[in-house]
Amino acid sequence: MCLFMSWLFNAEQVIKLSFEEFDLERAYDTLTVGDGEKIGDARRVLYVLTGTSVPDLIVSMSNQMWLHLQSDDTIGSQGFKALYEEIDKGGCGDPGIPAYGKRTGDSFLHGDSLTFECQAAFDLVGERTISCQQNNQWSGNKPSCVFSCFFNFTTPSGVILSPNYPEEYGNNMNCVWLIIAEPGNRIHLIFSDFEVESQFDYLIVKDEGMPEPTTFGTFSGKDVPSQIASNGHIMRLEFQSDHSNTARGFNITYTTFGQNECHDPGIPVNGQRFGEHFLLGSSVLFTCDEGFIKTHGSDAVTCVIQDGNVVWNAAVPRCEAPCGGHLTAPVGVLLSPGWPGFYKDSLNCEWVIEARKDHAVKITFDRFQTEVNYDTLEVRDGPSNSSPLIGEYQGTQAPRFLISTSNYMYLLFTTDNSRSSVGFQIRYESIMMETDSCLDPGIPVNGKRHGNSFAIGSRVTFSCDQGYTLSDEEPIVCERNHQWNHALPSCDALCGGYIFGKSGSILSPGFPDFYPNSLNCTWTIEVSHGKGVQLVFHTFHLEDSHDYLLITEDGSFTDPVARLTGSVLPPSIKAGLFGNFSAQLRFVSDFSMSYEGFNITFSEYDLEPCEDPGVPAYSRRVGFQFGVSDSLVFSCFSGYRLEGEHKITCLGGGRRVWSAPLPRCVAECGATSVGIEGVLLSPNYPANYANNHECIYRIETERGKGIRMVATDFQLLEGDYLKIYDGSDSSSRLLGNFSRREMTNTVINSTSNHLWIEFNSNGTGMDKGFRLTYSSFDLVKCEEPGTPNYGYKIEDNGHFANTQVVYSCNPGYTLHGSSSLTCLSGDRRVWDMPLPSCVAECGGHIKEATSGRILSPGYPAPYDNNLHCTWSIEADVGKTISLHFIVFDTEVDHDILKVWDGQGESGILVKEWSGSLLPEDTHSTFNVLTLQFDSDYFISKSGFSIQFSTTTATTCNDPGTPQNGTRYGDSREPGDSITFQCDPGYQMEGDAIITCVENDNRFFWQPDPPTCIGGYLDSLRLLALYP
Repeated sequence: MCLFMSWLFNAEQVIKLSFEEFDLERAYDTLTVGDGEKIGDARRVLYVLTGTSVPDLIVSMSNQMWLHLQSDDTIGSQGFKALYEEIDKGGCGDPGIPAYGKRTGDSFLHGDSLTFECQAAFDLVGERTISCQQNNQWSGNKPSCVFSCFFNFTTPSGVILSPNYPEEYGNNMNCVWLIIAEPGNRIHLIFSDFEVESQFDYLIVKDEGMPEPTTFGTFSGKDVPSQIASNGHIMRLEFQSDHSNTARGFNITYTTFGQNECHDPGIPVNGQRFGEHFLLGSSVLFTCDEGFIKTHGSDAVTCVIQDGNVVWNAAVPRCEAPCGGHLTAPVGVLLSPGWPGFYKDSLNCEWVIEARKDHAVKITFDRFQTEVNYDTLEVRDGPSNSSPLIGEYQGTQAPRFLISTSNYMYLLFTTDNSRSSVGFQIRYESIMMETDSCLDPGIPVNGKRHGNSFAIGSRVTFSCDQGYTLSDEEPIVCERNHQWNHALPSCDALCGGYIFGKSGSILSPGFPDFYPNSLNCTWTIEVSHGKGVQLVFHTFHLEDSHDYLLITEDGSFTDPVARLTGSVLPPSIKAGLFGNFSAQLRFVSDFSMSYEGFNITFSEYDLEPCEDPGVPAYSRRVGFQFGVSDSLVFSCFSGYRLEGEHKITCLGGGRRVWSAPLPRCVAECGATSVGIEGVLLSPNYPANYANNHECIYRIETERGKGIRMVATDFQLLEGDYLKIYDGSDSSSRLLGNFSRREMTNTVINSTSNHLWIEFNSNGTGMDKGFRLTYSSFDLVKCEEPGTPNYGYKIEDNGHFANTQVVYSCNPGYTLHGSSSLTCLSGDRRVWDMPLPSCVAECGGHIKEATSGRILSPGYPAPYDNNLHCTWSIEADVGKTISLHFIVFDTEVDHDILKVWDGQGESGILVKEWSGSLLPEDTHSTFNVLTLQFDSDYFISKSGFSIQFSTTTATTCNDPGTPQNGTRYGDSREPGDSITFQCDPGYQMEGDAIITCVENDNRFFWQPDPPTCIGGYLDSLRLLALYP
């Protein structure tokens, strides 16, 4: 990695650079500090720094300074922390005073000198005197004071340090220190800090003030030794280190005291001492600070003689923060175990705080810091781990205070088996419950509270600092039971989300605490239309290479704008250059280490617009903004199809262009139109259509509606035509076939929600074509179904859906088809059955009718050839049947109508007729009459129409008067007789007298009435000769 930095200040001043921390991989990672405006100029290099020693002050020669950090691709280090400021020219700057040393001289101008010396027991390393040179640099580095490896201490008290403490001591050390008190006095050691390499590096403490020297102990590792008191007035300390590992070392305080007194017992850490006299017989009392308890030693010690030595009769107590407890004091302090140091691993500590009845428990967090995600403090509103949860806190995210709703509060602190932190310091107190209000609900960490009234019925709302999200947007309400209706919400830095606005913040989850492991978070930032997104980094620290942040602007992270990792603060980044007015960030962390994460603010910035692309013919445009990422949407006038992209977007980048060419609107050959209204156009309309077109147009509207079509413009050449079908294909009913100007202003209505239209042009000429508009209408009625020939309607309910039309036929005709038609209520308004027909049939059986008509087949049209038709008329018993001939016309002698009185040919043949002479009325004597009509294969005539009627038989039928004859008598009662006589020249065939006979309710003449036929030749001759 290569990183350059430079500063430019007032030309009358120079730059002072001082380092606070410095740690680079020795020889491989370097920091070069140079002077002047040209970064990297080898001729102006002031220093090349590496290793772990904190560099001395550096002052530039000019008003400009540059730094060049160069690291390799292997081992990383902590880096450095430096401060810079401008100072007047002509000086070298204050180099500082070494620790455990002092300085003579306070002027730092050219030519001035400074002299250094160290405190007792410390050796000066470096130049004792340095001078300020003309190049603004001191002639030497500031010296350091290192604790001597050999020294005799003779003062009543002092400090013994391992060499280089608190930094690590060196290898192969062999140090000896003697503490020499006044004869008769003794020496007391207190170990404040102790850490040396276990087993291999060690400290030996010996008592040499007695005739027989003794060794107090050999100490190694990390355990801090207990206090030591000598019996004599000389104590020897020997420290040895081997050739390998080193450590921080030790810090030991010594004091001397007399023979008839005990040594200073000291003051317990986290405790207090009462009593300053240590003479024989004196006592000293101890107490632990608030929040700590005694875990070792005694509350009081007395200086006594024991085994000939003057000693304290008990150990000094140890004050430690307990792991749990039941706290009942009205006020107090609760501390994490190990406070003020780091807490231990694998803890499971429970506290119950109990206040007086009608009181609540309030805890206030003075300090809170735990390992994020792993070490947590759980707070519950009650006395046990099953009480309602108030909150679970980790990292540094704890509220200022919490208040219970009862007189109990339960706290559980759990830690894992790895890293730890400083823990917490919590003050608790018992507070009186309010009688007309709720207790203060607190304020969320990283949030704000709106509303300071806590009276019953009051509402309090909360909001979060920028970058944090409120866990519950609902306000909290103080209820009549003096409790808030729900818990205090929290403000959390979430894992991902959608953020819209001109500016805002993105925080790593849990910020400012360490982020959790195994994250995969995606944020989408959207700013105003046509703007870009600028990201500025304020904090950035991720696990190098393993945890990373991707930034993109197109939603795809395969080729991001930036991939960031490590702890170097990135420069600002601009996204959204290509017009999507948004940016996406994805943060991925692995399963191991984590750090502070990041704090990023975003803001929008302007982008240059595209040019106005215009509007295509026969179209409309939606959109009048041409900025980056602005879109224009085009649609064609009804009947035209859009060719090209209906939406074009102004693209970003170096050159502003639209995402696609301007579309165009065309009238095509054929189309499918779906909707309640629309327009159909001939190809190329309003220009002329081309030859040899075969175009299909389909229209579909909503179910239950019909389509009404009007031609607002219709100009076709003869030979070109437009066909319209009432349905979804050409097999449907044809509504019309139009050419030339025939369809202009014609209205076409469909019976369903579909129309099929065919346009054909031939190969000869062209014309303007057509413009057809359509709209949908409710299909309320079916079309008029019509009336069959020789039939009539007997019921018509208006042709509405689910209504009927009922038909019947004229007398003599038979209904073929359904007698009733129903208007359907489905997608089409059509009749469920076709229109029936009325047919004069060939034969039939008529029963119980009082009257009717017999027609020749197909009447009034000529009957067919080769017919053999039989009609049977059956009246009720006791009735007779009469025939009255209305029309009669058959082929003479070849097409014959026969009538039997009775059932078929087993009855009595009444008569046979042919020709065109209208027969006389004919009567049955039975209640059954049979008619038979036979036609040959040749000539046919118009046929016949015969009216029949029935009457109740009480007399014989009128026998009539024979042609060319005379009848005498009109009575037709049973037993009555009638006499007949033929005219001269005619001879009677049959009996002259007939009698009315009744037999089984049948009335008939017996014998049959006679007929008069022409006489013999001689009779004719006589008639001719007679004058």
